[in-house]
Amino acid sequence: MNIFFSKVAFARQLKFGFILIIIASGAITACNSDDVGGNLYTFTDQMMGEYLKSNPAEFSEFSTLLDTTGVVGLLDAYGKYTCFAPTNEAMRKFYLSKGKKSLADFTLDSLKIIAYDHIINGSVIMYSKFVDGRLPELSMSDRYISINFSDTGAVFVNKTSEILKKDMVVHNGVIHEINEVLNPTRFGIVDAISADSTFTLFYNALVKTGLADSLLKDRDETYNAALYQDLVTVPLDAAQWYYQEVPSARKYGYTLLMESDDTYKANGITNLQSLKDYAASVYNLVYPEDANITDITNRHNSLNRFIAYHIINKQLSYSKFIDAYDTDHMIKNRDMYEYLEPMCPNTLIEIKKERLTSRTNLINYLPETGKVIQIVKANSDKDATNGVYHEIDGILAYSKDVDNELSSKRLRFDAASFFPELTNNNMRGRGTTLPNLQFRLPRGYIDRISSSEQTVVSYLTPYYKYQDYEGDEIFLGATTGKLFDFSIVTPPVPAGTYEVRFGYLTNDKRGVTQLYFDNVPAGVPLNLNTRATDPSIGYETPHSVPADYDGYENDKMMRNRGYMKGPACFKVPTEGWSYGENARFSNQLLRKIMGTYTFTTAGNHVLTAKGLSGGEFMFDYLEFVPTSALENEDIY
Repeated sequence: MNIFFSKVAFARQLKFGFILIIIASGAITACNSDDVGGNLYTFTDQMMGEYLKSNPAEFSEFSTLLDTTGVVGLLDAYGKYTCFAPTNEAMRKFYLSKGKKSLADFTLDSLKIIAYDHIINGSVIMYSKFVDGRLPELSMSDRYISINFSDTGAVFVNKTSEILKKDMVVHNGVIHEINEVLNPTRFGIVDAISADSTFTLFYNALVKTGLADSLLKDRDETYNAALYQDLVTVPLDAAQWYYQEVPSARKYGYTLLMESDDTYKANGITNLQSLKDYAASVYNLVYPEDANITDITNRHNSLNRFIAYHIINKQLSYSKFIDAYDTDHMIKNRDMYEYLEPMCPNTLIEIKKERLTSRTNLINYLPETGKVIQIVKANSDKDATNGVYHEIDGILAYSKDVDNELSSKRLRFDAASFFPELTNNNMRGRGTTLPNLQFRLPRGYIDRISSSEQTVVSYLTPYYKYQDYEGDEIFLGATTGKLFDFSIVTPPVPAGTYEVRFGYLTNDKRGVTQLYFDNVPAGVPLNLNTRATDPSIGYETPHSVPADYDGYENDKMMRNRGYMKGPACFKVPTEGWSYGENARFSNQLLRKIMGTYTFTTAGNHVLTAKGLSGGEFMFDYLEFVPTSALENEDIY
């Protein structure tokens, strides 16, 4: 018998062979993971739409939905798709819940939204790649899909729909069978909270203070991604180690951390007046100059501050408070910290990940007393169209103790944490990307970056060869023959006297820049090409000098010259472009001491960089260290 492929079949196999290898390898991994209902992965060479149609006993209703809306044409085409496919029984239960008898009773527009809720376009997500919480990829209806692992071994999608069969691999993706139709809320964050009886007192205060009116934005309708495609010089189909995209939208997002009515009651707070009294008892101590402001809509009133401190203008699912940034770059025996800027003016919320106890999302942990606020996991990730809200187990407030704690310790801000747009538009927190995904940010896209027309700003997601804190970086360049010039507004820092440091990685493509802090030059121009071993810096690798085995004397010498080694809390996962068991051991990682500054009040600051030569500029992190903490500062 002569065995042969037609040209069409051969082309089809060639084009998707690599994808299938990846899918197959992921499926093999899934075989070794916890099984879902005893069902291992399957593989068929059918397209996704074909497979669903050829299994009418399970998916005839869902297939009819796809046919009716025309979405099946997409799933029968080449591409990469993940589909959470509801069973026939699940579909019929959904009809009844909506007061309908069949698909014919729904409008075409609503049917298309239902179909889109179940499909992720552009990614093949095997069971082995599931994370507990929101998946980083959005559905075609532009909504997050969450995964939850139960103690019994069951796995749920959006908390209520159980996965019955996993990893049904088809030619253009993977299907996971579910027992309930996905039906994400169509309410904004304020309306979603209003319908939740757990938080009636908080909701009442949210409305009465007028802060609810600050949570209505959804997206910037003036932004059009098509206008900025010329920023992309390396598209995905260029098949390089990295590729570029412009953000597809400019969305807003909000996170609320809220005490339940029961938590308030346990603390003697039963109505709006007693909540006012509690807020005054905390905030009038921190801001005694505002103690007489009785108008609760005034942003300096104690109740207004109290409620505003619970609101963050980033859409943070449970994993995106800190876990999503715990990439392979981070040293796993060192605690992690993330700092959030709530709507309460000039304050911070600290999030800690504690390695010794394996606890995460510790909010405003106070070491002296052990006091801490935590998210109630069972009542977290409550979804809305423009945000997410979580129940917390204690009363959250920016007290004197919290202010003292934050103003007495090193504050290290990852560069990407400055900008809500990176989180709200699904850029930050995606994990390590292969090939590396780099977002080109149109001028004006980020509120806190002002730049010249010739400056090109990018956000680089984590990559296994980057020796970056949390794996990512802000990357800047300029159009050909031009120089970059930009300013960044930092998060607020408590009042005090601080040493301010700029964290960066050198290489031969960087340029010379003049840094400014609050519009004042921060020393002489900084050459980002200069390796740490240059005599002007004087770096010596720890353990390389027997008389100074740990490098502490070398640290002092470097400080005298205005530099520090990189912190020992992160590394490069795969050596090649840079080396060292952690950043302290790399001669490419440096912290430039910009100067010592006294801030008489808490507030934001401005970092400016002006290019003095051609070349690139990267910004990894910024440190604010109280001078009182310098003597006992660790190497991490």
